[in-house]
Amino acid sequence: MRRTLRKAKKLGNRSSDLARQYLAGISDQLSGIREIKTNALERSRLSWLESISADIHEEQYEFLKLRSQSQSAYQAVSAILIALFLFVFVHMLHTRLEQLILIVLIFSRLWPRFTGIQSNLEQIASYLPSLRSVLGIQADCRAAAELSFGDETKAEGMAIRHALECRSVYYRYDIARPHYALRNINLSIPALGMAAVVGRSGAGKSTLIDLLMGLTTPEQGTIAIDGIPLTQERLHAFRQSVGYVPQDPFLFNDTIRNNLLLVKQDATEDELWECLAFSASADFVRKLPQGLDTFIGDRGVRLSGGERQRLVLARAILRKPSILILDEATSALDSENELKIQEALEKLRGRMTLVVIAHRLSTIRGANQVIVLDQGAIVQSGSFSELAAEKKGLFGSLLENQTLAASG
Repeated sequence: MRRTLRKAKKLGNRSSDLARQYLAGISDQLSGIREIKTNALERSRLSWLESISADIHEEQYEFLKLRSQSQSAYQAVSAILIALFLFVFVHMLHTRLEQLILIVLIFSRLWPRFTGIQSNLEQIASYLPSLRSVLGIQADCRAAAELSFGDETKAEGMAIRHALECRSVYYRYDIARPHYALRNINLSIPALGMAAVVGRSGAGKSTLIDLLMGLTTPEQGTIAIDGIPLTQERLHAFRQSVGYVPQDPFLFNDTIRNNLLLVKQDATEDELWECLAFSASADFVRKLPQGLDTFIGDRGVRLSGGERQRLVLARAILRKPSILILDEATSALDSENELKIQEALEKLRGRMTLVVIAHRLSTIRGANQVIVLDQGAIVQSGSFSELAAEKKGLFGSLLENQTLAASG
């Protein structure tokens, strides 16, 4: 029994690993179908699918073979034991026939139970690795769970009157490693101003934005709103006051109207068109066949990249946030669409606090404050003109490189 259980457990580990690889690979192929087709990778991806399917088939075959072999072995052993049993009791112990029949009957009824127990143990052993994985995920989710304070959807937004601050903030993704994604971050973003966060790739810009939105909690230090630390009790109210426009815009497979109403279900028709006008989206929406009721496909595939980006900006504006955060929202757009986004942001200045992660430094000339990150630390902070004048600084170097690239 121990031998077959060890084999079943080994097969269970393999089954769990193969399932993880299969699901991850299928998800990657569906997400990267454009890259696969444009680079003519269909044959290599199909070969991968055939290979992992063969591995899964072999693993399932091995498990069925193990069960069949164990059942056959038990049946053979049971036949031998019954023969030995009869021989011992009849020829050696001279047992009476009626007693022998009773014992054989009891034995024949009990033996299938033992084989059933063994079969169930093998199946349980094969499922144990998957169970441990699920339990581990549950434990991680419980450890990362946020406190709940009633119906978060009804929480009122938090108006920011003075400033959003980071006070001696440290953060790392893996506490077992010494490397910090952010180190000793101290900054203050004034209300109704525009702050830009710049730096090389991997400097910690997106990590800082996640902290400012309350999506992650600092390992050390605090995030404060108007001087009051952001605690779990205030977290949902704070998120109601934050609008976010990511670099990769996400829209649901629904109408434009329903995509906008996600953030404010009771919004009126006038409010919808107002936010579309602010985001420079009203003109192209009016030209669509059904206007606001036009279906835009999975992730907004029926719209251009610039149109999707502007719709996501409109959705963020609709909830009338105190803080609007744009995470490199114009980096993938052409100059025309980038200009429209910039014009929309100019309309919003003075109405809400703007925090912009910028890849193209020319787009943040109007920022009141520019924060330069490098290797998780703030290395420069000031106005655009001040930092541009510091030729030896990182910002001056980044600006010069982009200017040379544009002119070349």
